[in-house]
Amino acid sequence: MTRRIGLSHALVIAFALVMTRSAEARQPLSELTLEELMRIDAGRVFGASERIQPVTEAPASVSFITAEEIARYGYRTLADILRGVRGMYVTNDRNFSLLGTRGFGKPGDYNSRILLLINGHRVNDNVFGQAEIGAEFGLDPAMFERVEVIRGPASSLYGDSAFFAVVNVITKTGASLGGGSVAFDVGTLGTQLTRASLGHRFSNGVDAALSGTFERNDGVDRLYFPAFDTPETNNGIAEGLDGERAGQYYGRIAYKNLTVTGTYGSRRRDVPTASFGTLFNEQEFKEQTTDRHTLLDAEYVKPFAGARLSLRASYDRFTYDGTYPFVGENSDSPPIVGQDHVTGTRWTAGSRVTRPLPGRQTLTLGAEFIDNLEQDHSFQYLNPASTVFVIDRSSTQHALYAQNEVKLSRWLIVNAGLRYDGYRGFQDFSRVTPRTALIVMPSSHQSFKYLYGGAFRAPNTYELNPFYFGDRVQGLLPEAIDTHELVWERYSSDWLRTSVSTYWYKADRLITLTPDPSAPIGATYINEGQVRAAGLELEAQMRLRWRLESLVSYALQRATDQESEESLTNSPRHIAKMRLSVPGRTIRSSAAIELMYLGRRSTLGGTLLGAATTANLSVVEPIGRSFEIFGNIHNLFNVEYADPASDQHRQDSIPQNGRTFRAGLRWNFLTR
Repeated sequence: MTRRIGLSHALVIAFALVMTRSAEARQPLSELTLEELMRIDAGRVFGASERIQPVTEAPASVSFITAEEIARYGYRTLADILRGVRGMYVTNDRNFSLLGTRGFGKPGDYNSRILLLINGHRVNDNVFGQAEIGAEFGLDPAMFERVEVIRGPASSLYGDSAFFAVVNVITKTGASLGGGSVAFDVGTLGTQLTRASLGHRFSNGVDAALSGTFERNDGVDRLYFPAFDTPETNNGIAEGLDGERAGQYYGRIAYKNLTVTGTYGSRRRDVPTASFGTLFNEQEFKEQTTDRHTLLDAEYVKPFAGARLSLRASYDRFTYDGTYPFVGENSDSPPIVGQDHVTGTRWTAGSRVTRPLPGRQTLTLGAEFIDNLEQDHSFQYLNPASTVFVIDRSSTQHALYAQNEVKLSRWLIVNAGLRYDGYRGFQDFSRVTPRTALIVMPSSHQSFKYLYGGAFRAPNTYELNPFYFGDRVQGLLPEAIDTHELVWERYSSDWLRTSVSTYWYKADRLITLTPDPSAPIGATYINEGQVRAAGLELEAQMRLRWRLESLVSYALQRATDQESEESLTNSPRHIAKMRLSVPGRTIRSSAAIELMYLGRRSTLGGTLLGAATTANLSVVEPIGRSFEIFGNIHNLFNVEYADPASDQHRQDSIPQNGRTFRAGLRWNFLTR
């Protein structure tokens, strides 16, 4: 491992020396408001420090995806967006989309080691700790102004779950919508989508945006799973059990210093995999999951005594319902149907102040209080009616944090942050997490960074469930990670952005499911996992003449279990990606292709899944001044590939969709 790290450092230095050449230094961009950031791609980021700053000065390795790119490449979910981001990969178990990054993509992980934000507000639920990124996320990507991906641990600002990365979704304003839009599209697998949005900034300063989206698809009609290939289980074929329905609603209103945002999303999913030991190909009592997310967030931002003061209050509600058919008492008995129900609600209040100080310093101080009103979980059988367990829990969290940026000279920046988190309720503990950065800037558009950070992930309510996992889980401790990273970033005017980073991390006390005959389900969670990893990431984004744009990235990574010294499950060694957008005959038309290579991955059963290269193609073509047609083809070359399954499945791997096609019509109109 030491030899590989040394090689990574050498590659960083060599790549930087090759790419660095003399160029006219451009002036730093003037300070922007968050609303101005939403409208333009200026190489600036908000989520890295909870304030707007150039990417080259941010204490993290950052990627961002703009609204224009989302539309051009036809992204339908946040998972589609993140799948195209450097070093990230998405696993789909035909229920949820699970995100892997920097070699860690544990099947069945529920994305609890990634922190997901909407406009800087945490949206991981308070029961599973899950960052939902598929249609279950509850917000249409057509309402994204940009997505920021902040790599590495960030618990010094955000606390729990900011373990491997933070994903910050910034939503559109009325001004950025600039009118209304109605879209319809249809496609293979019975896909249908209807969307309507409206936004306007009024002369009195009120900015309002509103949208609603409904989508359905029937999924793959016949899915074959070799693990169930017997006559009693329909020869391994699940029929008509892959459908999905989703509704997503978004509203935002801003006036002067106050912004109020509301979202609601509901996703119902038929599950064809017979997970958790349920009946395979059960048609009457389908295995089905329903996720609902509600968010109401109010933020007041005002200059105050030479500082920038932010006050925030939010309400979140998450509910989950699962229907699971199990085998009856005998072959003639109807299935025994189990219902899983989860409710998580919380109030959040926070304040933040950012103030320049003498000596070219910028100090950020913050406080946060979270009241988890409900962290409830219950399970019951319907026939005959019986309750297995009912858990009604609540807890509170409080935090204080500080971050200071000191510009020691024109070319040298030191950034340091520290956060204290305290938990009270069914489990009491506290954590202090640091982050530091040393940033050397030979010019205003180029930087070399050394980054260090620590983070934690607290045991979630699901992992602490004694009715599933026994009483041993009450002693679970938070997971911990320490990460070191070297980064080189350069912006060459507006046509070329390059980035190189090498990292190494150690994660300890990872909460791992292990066999335990004394536990009710025969397994329990313990703090056992230890992971060591190192990697190298390269990226170049080019914007050339005639609106020709391209992005290429490559990630080399190795993550190993400390005890066995073997590579982790679902951990590809190589990931390569390319995007290319070519303009059409008008300024509004384009054709875009995306290629993704994902290296070989091992499954829990020890099978090595082959590498896969997939391609997506998207086209947009205007019709007159107000209409445009669009279409996209996913998995253009109909590549057969599969993702590793979790221990919730009998299958060792889950097959993914072949070629699919969607086409639609969009009407855009301006408001006056």
